[in-house]
Amino acid sequence: MAFKLYDKNYKRLMIIPAVLAVVFLAILFVFPRVSLGLDFMGGTRIIVNTDLLNDEKAVSDVLVSQAGLSEVKVAMVTSPLGSSTRIEYAEPKNVADARVLLDKAIVTKDSAPSLSVENLTAALVLLGKAPASEDVSELIMQTAQAVNEESQRVSTKVRDTLTTNFNLPANTPFTTEEVAPNVGKDFLGNAFMVAVASIVLLTIVIFIFFREVIPSLAIVEAALFDMLAAVALSTLFGFSFTLSMVAALLMLVGFSVDTDILLTTRLLKRKDKSVLERANDTLLTGLTVTSTVMGATIVMLVVSYLAQINIIFEISAVVLFGQIGDLIATWLTNAPILLWYWEKKHGNLHTDG
Repeated sequence: MAFKLYDKNYKRLMIIPAVLAVVFLAILFVFPRVSLGLDFMGGTRIIVNTDLLNDEKAVSDVLVSQAGLSEVKVAMVTSPLGSSTRIEYAEPKNVADARVLLDKAIVTKDSAPSLSVENLTAALVLLGKAPASEDVSELIMQTAQAVNEESQRVSTKVRDTLTTNFNLPANTPFTTEEVAPNVGKDFLGNAFMVAVASIVLLTIVIFIFFREVIPSLAIVEAALFDMLAAVALSTLFGFSFTLSMVAALLMLVGFSVDTDILLTTRLLKRKDKSVLERANDTLLTGLTVTSTVMGATIVMLVVSYLAQINIIFEISAVVLFGQIGDLIATWLTNAPILLWYWEKKHGNLHTDG
């Protein structure tokens, strides 16, 4: 089977990814806009394995009105193997503010002990506690314990509220995960640095291999488009930006580079046919490779959904969205750029070699 995708005006193909890039950017920054997950924002995640919490809005309303939460996200997953509800909420303001004051006090413990005592006293007041000592070290321990107790109290309140209002059995399994806001900010900063470092190193390695600016930049552009498509489509389908998404994006970069290096190598280094014929032949090979990987990803997506393995489900969804983006970036952007580059450098696309 021979494809003839590039035989006519191949430059027009680049209009499609250009329009999609604008749409993806609008999804990320205009509507619905990307939201940071628990890993980066901090807060608490509770997973309840039950089919009795079957109304997301009702669960959210009850937690806001009776448990005193202000920022609540409720997501339900139902599969033939069971049902679960994932609840994420931000720390109450008094706990978050007390934690900030505690961190400041720890930093200034030796350099400004009086300031530390002031911050720790203010933190304890926020938590409804009175200072039990004037010693900085003891106050730090008391404040840290008070913060943990208040956080645990809120978590218990959430569990009791759900159990009472939705008649959950006493043995209903609850899984709780907490991430402090300052830890979440560190995760976000580290994730950003890893992403930047990966793109920089990728650019250097590709340029060393091909030693040509335009083809190297085209490969990097395709990888960036894949990441943009993955994050935008994930946002459109209601996924928050989490550490598992960062892992998926890094996996995606490797896959994207594979297909683009295949394309670039065949078009620029092989001499057996005309560059136009090589482009059309490579398209068939590339689609075969990508469809195989997409098939495996879909299987992983379905299995993780049925087994309710949230992290694997998120990773496989992001990778699948990125693979869709890779089809567009590689064959509708990178290939036309390489053909344009060849035409400017050598002239005729139909000449062998």
